[in-house]
Amino acid sequence: MNTEQIQSNVEYQIFSCLIIKNSLFDEINLDEKYFKYKKILKYFKKLYAEYGYLDENLITTNTSNPDKAVDFIIKCTEYEASAKNIFGYYKKLKNDYYINKINELHNNLKQGNIDYKNYCEEIYMLSCDDNDNSNLLMANDIKININVEREYTNIQELDYLLKGIEYGKLSLWSGITNHGKTTLMIQFAKECLKQHKKIFYFSGEQTSSEFKNYLYVGMCTKIQLEFIQDKHNSKIYDTKPRDEVIRYFDNIYQNKLFIYDNESNNNTISNMIKTMEYAWKQGVRIFFIDNFMQLDNSEKLEEQTRIVELFKRFARDKNCIVNLVAHPRKTQFMKCRLTIFDIAGTQNIANKSANICSIIRTDILPSSEYEEIEKVLFKSGYNIEKCDGIVEVIKTKGNNCKMVGLVYDLDTKTYKEAPKLTENEKLYLENKFDKKGGKTYGR
Repeated sequence: MNTEQIQSNVEYQIFSCLIIKNSLFDEINLDEKYFKYKKILKYFKKLYAEYGYLDENLITTNTSNPDKAVDFIIKCTEYEASAKNIFGYYKKLKNDYYINKINELHNNLKQGNIDYKNYCEEIYMLSCDDNDNSNLLMANDIKININVEREYTNIQELDYLLKGIEYGKLSLWSGITNHGKTTLMIQFAKECLKQHKKIFYFSGEQTSSEFKNYLYVGMCTKIQLEFIQDKHNSKIYDTKPRDEVIRYFDNIYQNKLFIYDNESNNNTISNMIKTMEYAWKQGVRIFFIDNFMQLDNSEKLEEQTRIVELFKRFARDKNCIVNLVAHPRKTQFMKCRLTIFDIAGTQNIANKSANICSIIRTDILPSSEYEEIEKVLFKSGYNIEKCDGIVEVIKTKGNNCKMVGLVYDLDTKTYKEAPKLTENEKLYLENKFDKKGGKTYGR
């Protein structure tokens, strides 16, 4: 089979892909010059631009020769084609195009139709034309888009600092063990569900049943809960929503809440991405991975960099939100207040995240850190004595990096923003710090 025949086969595969998945017109810029059947490509482009879709009926009813169009579609279907491979088909088409051009120039040189100088110039022009300049943009190629799509945690100051959680971005959430990472993530998940958004949640430290119960309990009022006393110790009890409440929530969230089955033995990054892909096809655009260090091989620093890169690409390519919960690195001098290096381990991981936040509980702060955190929290406008927790924005592309004081509601298992400093509290704390001779500045 000669090169021209091969090129035609690849064209049929590309056309087949376009009929199967019309959105490929938005994903790949098909240059007509590479095609033998340029008129067909132009025709397809015109139909897609006018109607916003493409199918066999549309193709055949808009042409003056429907029989020929039907024959063409049948010809396309003879070739096994996958829409996922269109970039490979297109690369092959371009490659065949340049091989044909080079062979044509070589034959012209042999037959004396062009001289060697012209031959070299033409080859040079072909090599320049073949260079991949798809990443090179000129000013008028770039559209400024300020209509950013966001979700919100409903903690007002945190949402202001981060400018909301943007779609297409990855956020990293951390804190030492038992400081409230999961509580904050589940709270954010509940806010999304309340807005009727579909979510995906991987809970590495809870079974699916435990996670669902924790989530539902946080959505209940006290009267909707059932308190089950332990048979052997009357001081111990478990909490669950009443059965009718569970049925009510199941009915509301049956197509909105997707939970990863972490009881399987296949918690690899590749399987996680595949499962997320499936959830995305069901309309999910908000993902929680709590925590990604429960995935196989994630204890290795080089693997963590690769894993975070995969999640970042997923968020960008699918235009969705990915929230990664991460345990900090274990160091000799473990502190409650974390730095980027404590969380990310390497600058590579930090650079891949749009936001990095750390959660701190104030009731279990060691005395060695209390005063430092009290001063930084004061600079952010809060009194540590009125805060059960703190979320510190360590990195953001939003408005600012500061601390946000939090108050924990035991009944709903949720955080809300702590009250801001009153004028009397400001004067009292300023006087307290002055007496100790300590500065009230943060990092």
